[in-house]
Amino acid sequence: MTPDRWQQVKEMLADALERSDTHDRASFLVAACGDDTALRREVESLLSQPPDEFENCAQTGGLAHPGHVAAANTRRRLGAYELVRELGRGGMGTVWLGKRVDQQFEKLVAIKLLKRGTDTEEVVRRFQSERQILARLEHPSIARLIDGGTTDDGLPYFVMEYVVGSPVTEFCATNALPIEARLRLFLKICAAVQFAHQNLVVHRDLKPANILITTDGEPKLLDFGIAKLLAPGDGALSITIADQQRLTPAYASPEQVRGDPITTISDVYALGALLYEMLSGKPAHRFSNVHPSPTELLRVVGEQIPPRPSAVAVDPSTVRRLQGDLDNIVQKALRKEPERRYDGVGSLAADARRHLENFPVRARKDTLPYRTSKFIQRHRLGVAAGSLVLLAILIGFGATAWQAHVARAERRKAEQRFNQVRELAHSVLFDYHDAIAALPGSTSVRQRLVQDALKYLDNLAKEAGNDRSLLRELASAYEKVAAVQGGAAASTMGAVLSASNLGETAGAEQSSRKAVAIRERVSQLEPSKRQARKELADSYTALGGLYVLAGPPEKAVEFARKAVDIYQGLLAMDPGDEALLDGLGTAYLSLAKALGCPGVPNLGDSKAALDYLDKAVVIGEKLLALHPNNLNQQQTLGTLHNTLGLMFSATGQRKEQLAEYQKAVAIDQALVAADPGNTLFRRELAVQLGNVGSTMVQLKDKTGALEYFRQALAIYEALVAADPSDVSIRRNLAVGYRNVGVALGVTDRMEALRNFQKAAAIFAEIVAKDSKNDDFRRQWAHTYLATSRFQLEIDDLDGAVESALEGIRIDEALVAASPANASAQNTLALLYFQLGTSHVKWSSKIEAAKATQTEHWHNAKDAFVKSLNIYQEMKQKGTLTGADAGKPDEVAREIAKCDAALK
Repeated sequence: MTPDRWQQVKEMLADALERSDTHDRASFLVAACGDDTALRREVESLLSQPPDEFENCAQTGGLAHPGHVAAANTRRRLGAYELVRELGRGGMGTVWLGKRVDQQFEKLVAIKLLKRGTDTEEVVRRFQSERQILARLEHPSIARLIDGGTTDDGLPYFVMEYVVGSPVTEFCATNALPIEARLRLFLKICAAVQFAHQNLVVHRDLKPANILITTDGEPKLLDFGIAKLLAPGDGALSITIADQQRLTPAYASPEQVRGDPITTISDVYALGALLYEMLSGKPAHRFSNVHPSPTELLRVVGEQIPPRPSAVAVDPSTVRRLQGDLDNIVQKALRKEPERRYDGVGSLAADARRHLENFPVRARKDTLPYRTSKFIQRHRLGVAAGSLVLLAILIGFGATAWQAHVARAERRKAEQRFNQVRELAHSVLFDYHDAIAALPGSTSVRQRLVQDALKYLDNLAKEAGNDRSLLRELASAYEKVAAVQGGAAASTMGAVLSASNLGETAGAEQSSRKAVAIRERVSQLEPSKRQARKELADSYTALGGLYVLAGPPEKAVEFARKAVDIYQGLLAMDPGDEALLDGLGTAYLSLAKALGCPGVPNLGDSKAALDYLDKAVVIGEKLLALHPNNLNQQQTLGTLHNTLGLMFSATGQRKEQLAEYQKAVAIDQALVAADPGNTLFRRELAVQLGNVGSTMVQLKDKTGALEYFRQALAIYEALVAADPSDVSIRRNLAVGYRNVGVALGVTDRMEALRNFQKAAAIFAEIVAKDSKNDDFRRQWAHTYLATSRFQLEIDDLDGAVESALEGIRIDEALVAASPANASAQNTLALLYFQLGTSHVKWSSKIEAAKATQTEHWHNAKDAFVKSLNIYQEMKQKGTLTGADAGKPDEVAREIAKCDAALK
C-alpha cells in the first residue's frame, strides 16, 4: 500500500470511528467511499478486527481508541489551559472543555484539538485554516477565538469561547417562541453570517447544531471547520470530494452536493433551510436515513422542491401565520438555482424585517391589494380612528332629531341596557369561556375573555347594591379569572391536578379570595338558602385547590375543611344530591393531598391523607356507577388512581404504586381516544405516563422508563407549542425533560445533561414569574438534586457539588417561607445527603495532600449532620413517611464513616 493510500485509509477510518453504531458506520462508509470499493473493504477489515488486534493496528497507524484518548488527555496541560472533559468529536478532532490554570484569572473555554492519526498534511492545513478564519471574525454572535498553539507532540490546537446553549431549533421549541420572536432571532443569525461574508468567509455548514442560543437568548455561530476563505474579489471557490462528504445533507445547497463552485449564496440556501425548520418545526429536506447515498442526496437536494412551510406545520394558528409572506420568503431562499435566490444574506434579512414591520416583501408579487393590506396593518390605529371619525360625523347628522326621543325613553331603556350588558358578560363568562377551556392554545384567550367580562361586572356591581343574582355572577367571574391565572376549578376532582393557567399564583389567590368574600356576603343575605351555602362551599374548595397546587399546605387544609363541613351539613338534608357529593369528594381529595401526599406541598400526615383519600374513592366510584359514560367522571377515577399511586410511593410499596399508575394510564388513554382535542385529557395522560416511568426507575428499569418518559415529553412539547401561555404545562415540560435525563443517565451523557439543563432553565423562568408557587420552587430544587446525582455518577465531582449547593439554596429559601411543607423539607434533607455523598467521593478520588482530603471529609460530615437534623425533626413531628423511615439511620452511618476518616 502506498503512503498516500495509507493516509486515505487512516482518514476514512478516523471518521468511521466517530460513529459508535455499527449500522451508522456501514451507511457512512457506503456513502463516503462511493465507487472505491477497495477502500471501503480495507476500512471494514480494520474495523472488524478483534479488540486486541485492532488496538495494535491503531497504535501502528497512529489511531487510538477514542475512550483511551479521552482518558489520556484528561487533565492534560496546553499552555495556560487544562483539559477538563471532552465535549464532542468531529472528523478532524475533539472539542474539550478547558479551564485556565495559570492563576491569572479563572475562565472556562472550549479547546479544539487535532486528533492523532488524522494529522495528514491536508487535515492539518484545514485545521489551521479554521484557526485563521476564526482569528478574523470578531462579532458578538460568533464564538470568539481566544488563543492557539501547538502541543508538545506537534499537534495544532486553538482555544475558543465556551458557549453554553441550545441548538436554535431546539431553543425555539423548548421556549415555545412565537413567530415574531423566531424571526428576530433569525435576523441576529443573519447579521453574524453577513459579517462573515463581509470578511470573505463562507461558512458552508450552517445548521442548528452550529448555532447555539445562550441562556440570554443570543445566538452564537460555531464550527468553521469546513468554511472557506475567499480571495478579495473572488465570489466562488471549488470543493474537494472529501469536503463534499463533510456537508450536512439537511442544510446543504444543491451546488454543494453537485460539487459546483460555492459562493455566499450557498449560505443563503442553508439559512433558508434553517428558517424553514425554525418556523414550521420540520426540516425542509427528508432522507431515508442519516447518511443518504449520493444518488438520494442529489435527488432530494438538487431536484425536489420542499413543500411550503405552512403545509407541514402542525398547529393551525402557525399554519395561518406562515401562509403568504413567510412561505414566499423561505421558498425564495431555497431556490435550486443560485441566481434565483436572494442575492445575499442582507437581502434575505431585509425581507424578513419588512415582514415584521408590515411592509411589502420582495418575495411576493407587488399588487395594489397586497400593498393596501400592508398599509392597513402598519397603521391600524390611524385607520381605525379615521373610521370612527367618519362614523361620528354620520351619527351627528341624526343626533338632534334623536335627542328628544331619547329623553322620553331614557328611563325606560336604562334598565333594558343594564340587563343587556349583564347578559353579554354572562354569555362571555359562562358560554364562550367554558366552550374553549379544553381547546389547545386557549389560555391567553380565556384570560382576555374573563378579564373583559369582569370589567363589565365590576362596573355593574357598583350599581347593584345587594342584587344577589349579580353578586353570584361576579363571584363566578372572579373564580374563572383565578382558574386562568393559576388555580383549579371548583367542584371537580380532576381539577385538583391543575388546569391550564398563566402561572400567576398571587393574582389567582387574590381573585379567589374576592370570590370567597362575595359568597360569604351572599350567604349572610340568604342564611336559609341551601344554594348560597353550596356555592360558598364550592368557593372554599376552589381556594383550597389553589393552595393544594401552590402551597402553603396548611391553608389548603383550612379551606378544604370549611368546604367539607358545609357539604356534609347539606348532604344530611339531601343525601342523593350528586353535585354536593362531587363537591365533597373534591374537598376530601384536597385534604388528602395537602395532608400527606408526595408530589405536592403537604404536611406529612400520610395516615390522615389515606383516610380522606379512601372517602374520596368511595364517592368517585359511586358517581361513576351512576354515570358510567361520563368522561369527566372517568377522568376523576383516573385522578384517584394517580393519587393512590402517590400514596403507595410514600410507603415504598412500588408494585402497588406501579399498578395504580397503570390503571390511570389506561383510563386516560381511553379518554384521549374519545376526545383527542381535549388538552386536559392529554395532559393527564402525560402525567400518568411520567409516573409509570418514575416507578420503573425506582424498580431499576431505566430502559423501560425512558420509553414512557419520551411519550410523556412528546405530549408536553406539543401542548406547549400549542399554548405557550400555559405555565402549568411548561412546569410539566420541565419535569418531562428532567425525567428523560434521569433515565438516560450514563448511556448518553451529553443528552442527559442537556435535558437537565432544559428543565432547570424552564423552572428558573417560571419561578421568576411566579415566586409564590411552592411547587415550582421545590421542583426546581429537585431538578438540581437529580442533576447532581447524574454528575456524581459520571465523576463530575465539581458539578455534583455545585448542583447540590444550588438546590440547597433554592430549597432553604422555600422551607424558610413555608416551614410546614414536609415535601420541601424532605427534598432539602435529600440535597444535604447528596452534598455529603459528593464530598465523600471527592475525598476518595484525591491523591494529593491529606489536608485536602480532610477538608472534604469535614464538608461531608457537616452536610450529613444537616440532613440528619431535618430527618429527625420530621420524625418527631410524625411527617417522615414509611418509605423514608430508615433515612435517619442511613445518614447516621455516613456520619460515623466521616468520624472514622477524621480520626
